[in-house]
Amino acid sequence: MIIVAIACTLQAGLLAGCATFDNAFHEQAVREQAVREQEGETEAKPLDYAPSSKEVLLKKAHHYQNKRDYANALVNIVRAERAEGDAWLDASINRFRNNLIENLNARVLYEGAVVEAGRGADEPLEYMLFYTDGELIYPAFNVPVTFKVHRGEARITEKSFTNSAGIARCDVLHVNRLEGGGLVIRASVRLHIEGDVFTVEKLERDFRLYHRSMREKSISFVILEQNNDCEIENSVSGRRIEQFFIQSEFSVLRGMTESDETLFFSARDGDASSLAVYEKALGSGLVAFTHIQSFASSKVSENFFFATSTISLSMVDLSTGRLVFESVVEDVKGAGNTEEKAGAKANMVATDRFIEQLHVQVSKLH
Repeated sequence: MIIVAIACTLQAGLLAGCATFDNAFHEQAVREQAVREQEGETEAKPLDYAPSSKEVLLKKAHHYQNKRDYANALVNIVRAERAEGDAWLDASINRFRNNLIENLNARVLYEGAVVEAGRGADEPLEYMLFYTDGELIYPAFNVPVTFKVHRGEARITEKSFTNSAGIARCDVLHVNRLEGGGLVIRASVRLHIEGDVFTVEKLERDFRLYHRSMREKSISFVILEQNNDCEIENSVSGRRIEQFFIQSEFSVLRGMTESDETLFFSARDGDASSLAVYEKALGSGLVAFTHIQSFASSKVSENFFFATSTISLSMVDLSTGRLVFESVVEDVKGAGNTEEKAGAKANMVATDRFIEQLHVQVSKLH
């Protein structure tokens, strides 16, 4: 159910753009909203810019305010203020305008949004505009809202209208550059009136989005080690790689050794249902799917074998299924007097080389 009016104790935080709502609904406002929805008035529609006299514009502003159409009320009262003649109406117009703007308020709806350069935000930003009438709050519908990047660089949805719940949305499509570790996007109500832009400065709100380093996220390792098709339950190579991340000051949680190849590879490749299995077992955060595999490659003599090893690490965000980091070394050779020992040696040498590679890669991570 769309909340159209909520009994609310107004606090100082409300006027600062941060409101606390109770759960009591105002029945008359709910009925009015239901009628509006039945009449198809939940989509953005053109604002009323029809030419009129100062007196008519003031009357229209009152009319739209009574219909809870605050966008048209604002448009018409600003136009009345700028219209020539009928100076005796100026005091009434000024009083109406000040009262209307005083009772309009806004807040931003997002919880600790995190952004990264090179990609967009997972969820749209939401700007909520509402009108206070005593202890009641009504959403302001059909109000044009402009979003502009105030700090950093990003491609975003720049223009929107508030919907029947008073919410305008902004999609952060691609972040080009962060500044000061984050991105600031400013939402404002801007009306284009007779060639001029009218901005309600009181209703400007900033979305402050921050970059969260990989070092601030918890990482759980899921390790699958295979030596000549035999699975290794206690992976020494896997624990060495895990220990490298701990020593590099990452937040590493207790992981697990995997024996289900199908589940492991499906989750590593982003399958949602497979990732859900690991999320249930490990919780949220990042999962480092680490695959260590060796094969006997040749038999030099009766007691001398060569094997090759490949190690890959794919770090996946459990909440989004997105690959955030990967690294691989391939076809590293090792030797031993049995196929198993040759494979173990190849895995050990590959692990040394893999960790050397990680030293370079991890130093570049933010």
